[in-house]
Amino acid sequence: MAEHIVEPPAAPPRAEAKAEPSTGQLRRLLRQQETVRSVVETFSAELELKPLLESILRNACELIGAEHGTIGLVDPERDLVRTAAGYRMPDAELGAEMPRGVGLAGVVLERGEPVVLDRYGSLPNPTRPGFEDHSVIGMPIEWGGRMIGFLGVGAGTKRFGAEEAELLRLFARPAAIAIANAQRYEDERQRGDRMALVARVARLVTADLRLEELIQRAADAIHELLGFPNLAIPLIDPEQPNTLVLTVKGGSYKEIPGEYRIPITQGLMGEAARTRQTVLVNDVVGDPRYLPTPSGCPTCAELAVPIVLGERVLGVINVERDDPFCEEDAVIVGIIADQLAVAIENARLFASAQRVAVLEERQRLARELHDAVTQHLSSIALIAQTLEPAYARSMEEGEGRARRLVELSQVALDEMRVLLAELRPRSRRTAEHQAPAGSARSRLRHHGLAEALVRLAAEVSSDAVPVTADVGRYRPRPLAQEEALYRIAQEGLSNVVKHAHASQARLELASDGRSTSLRLTDDGVGFTASVEQTGEHAIQVGGLGLLTMRERATTIGGTIRVDSSTGGGTIIEVVVPAEAEVRT
Repeated sequence: MAEHIVEPPAAPPRAEAKAEPSTGQLRRLLRQQETVRSVVETFSAELELKPLLESILRNACELIGAEHGTIGLVDPERDLVRTAAGYRMPDAELGAEMPRGVGLAGVVLERGEPVVLDRYGSLPNPTRPGFEDHSVIGMPIEWGGRMIGFLGVGAGTKRFGAEEAELLRLFARPAAIAIANAQRYEDERQRGDRMALVARVARLVTADLRLEELIQRAADAIHELLGFPNLAIPLIDPEQPNTLVLTVKGGSYKEIPGEYRIPITQGLMGEAARTRQTVLVNDVVGDPRYLPTPSGCPTCAELAVPIVLGERVLGVINVERDDPFCEEDAVIVGIIADQLAVAIENARLFASAQRVAVLEERQRLARELHDAVTQHLSSIALIAQTLEPAYARSMEEGEGRARRLVELSQVALDEMRVLLAELRPRSRRTAEHQAPAGSARSRLRHHGLAEALVRLAAEVSSDAVPVTADVGRYRPRPLAQEEALYRIAQEGLSNVVKHAHASQARLELASDGRSTSLRLTDDGVGFTASVEQTGEHAIQVGGLGLLTMRERATTIGGTIRVDSSTGGGTIIEVVVPAEAEVRT
């Protein structure tokens, strides 16, 4: 098959505010970012070249499902790539040399861009027999505008595409830092003390997932450990990507109050953000791009390093002092900027995941209140309306209705106590917060779903509409699934009582080895609706009742079908596959 080149994706244009990612997507993104973050942290703590490269290569292969891979270093004098680390490769691969145009590494060296091939054998000069049918990705490792290394992976059981190439590209930057820094370390070991300070900054920066505290901690650590007297860390405004927002300051700049908004078209910080390039100026007075600080603090030299993750600029680390900066200063701050980029992304993903978790918990509580407490209160209201006529007919009937009111009131109170207990911190829950005897959860634990539905049918029959229950073919399921099915039946019967004007209803619960089904039918007036739900997609009609039933069915991995027509009664059917698991 023909080869194709995968370019790193361009930064997307600013569009309308996007929807929050789903919980599953968030978890996946967090796992990927955590993998890259672990590589960067390894780099901070370990400066020996070989273990660094082996760690990066292993993590890269495991992340994208590659079966083997290599990292090579470019020898600029001989114009070739020499293998420095391998993952599940023959021993002879270590130290192998690929001139320009030879092997995957040589092709990447020749072209200076990523290469994705469906067949390794389609290369002009392949070097590894036996891998001809393997899909491969070759990624250049660049530093300072030139290629200094090569990262290549392959697999015989899968085909790589643009997504795997993009994930592999995330490792090229840490690999570039590792190679450049380790080579510098080999040449000048006396700089190790300063690199140890960088490691300390990294640990401080990555120890917190709250964004504002994280950025302030980074500013304080850079000031205290690296000795830069003045610094600022503005971030790009997500709503206005052409604006830097400065709230976090370090050193003497902490005395400057307030927030400052700086267009990226102005100043050296704006230049760094706009070009994604480090800006180092040792004579700011003579540079027309220089933007004086709001406080008027005098300075001679300024170093602005963009905080970049992939193709996105997240902000800038800006340091200033009287003495000139050198390239080593730019490298050190650049390393911190790379670490900070991953930390910022993780903090934002964490915050977004928390927002999703809070929303899901609110939706769960709404379902519980609607299906438990509200249903019982509705029944109480209905019975209360019939209390006076019942006493008028006979004292015995009136007292029976009154006893039923007391029972329902106690059940509603028990259900509310369960919900209140769940709202307390887990560490403060005690035995008194166990499910009360009258709650649905307690009923299910003591009697199981089948018996609980029989009792529910009897209660509805005595209060409002005759309900028969057929549960003889049911096989017990986990408690969480049984509770969801019970709540669906409870909501369905409540709708029958309140809206259907039915003369009778029927509950059927059965298992056949492949699935468990719950079916509720009535002969009431019905309504015009058809709801079919599978997975995350549904046609939503009706009020909160149908919505909560759909959500409960989805939570236990099942599907729900509601069929009704005017004058034709209603059918509600929930099917839960035997292998279904409860979603959290």
